[in-house]
Amino acid sequence: MATRPLARLLGENADLEPVRDRLAEVTLLQERFRQVAPATLSQACRVCAVDGSTVVVRADNAPVAAALRAMAPRLLAALLAPAAGKKSLKNNRDQELTALRVELQVSVPPRKPAPVPRGELPREALGALAERMSDSPLKDALDRIATGQRKSSTRSKR
Repeated sequence: MATRPLARLLGENADLEPVRDRLAEVTLLQERFRQVAPATLSQACRVCAVDGSTVVVRADNAPVAAALRAMAPRLLAALLAPAAGKKSLKNNRDQELTALRVELQVSVPPRKPAPVPRGELPREALGALAERMSDSPLKDALDRIATGQRKSSTRSKR
């Protein structure tokens, strides 16, 4: 079976019409949510469902969830207010949306790339640099690195 984009499959299959309508509703709510929520918060959360008359928002971390919970009444009022040239938002049963529920779903941070091993020290270049310098502790350290010597410890070992 050849693969087809999900949007095309939803559009072609009449049995999936409720899913398509629900997806359109959540997409519309997400667009409105991005407009009314502060930019710093809206980047770390998204509208994920409509459960009856409740808008469900998923937050990426606890501080964002706490801020959204504190702002929930104001965000819901802004979501429901008719936008310019658009009617007010209602769910598919013509019920008004009455609540905003914030759920926490911590996103897994991407893995850090493995460190790239360091190449060999350019001992000749360090030696040449040390020769051009005046006497100083840095010159002594560069000389030791260039010749591969280790500094002996000046502290007594206990």
